[in-house]
Amino acid sequence: MEDHPTAFEYDWRTRFGLPARSVLDGTLTWRESYALVAELLRDPTSHLAAAVGDLEYPWPREAFILADLYDLLVAANTDRKHRSRIKPYPRPVKNGLHRRRSRRPTVDQATVRAALISMGH
Repeated sequence: MEDHPTAFEYDWRTRFGLPARSVLDGTLTWRESYALVAELLRDPTSHLAAAVGDLEYPWPREAFILADLYDLLVAANTDRKHRSRIKPYPRPVKNGLHRRRSRRPTVDQATVRAALISMGH
């Protein structure tokens, strides 16, 4: 409630028809409130789940799948020489998190291989 008050209040009002204060004034028990919040966080179309997941706005799982399929379709139908110019379908991820790459490794390959072998890989 404290980290994302606007998203919480919007979902609480639109989905349950209750004011956010119903959590504090005893209209709902803490157990009921917890269950409803857990359900909101599981639903990718809720504003609260989008806020917690660092999305700019709610986006259902199907939309992510369709965006991936669109990207694959465009790549498959684009000449190999021009594939580097393809921009992925825009997604509602804040600060370009989906485009960030991991940092270069700070250890050599032999160390990585030894660690993998010690774990049974």
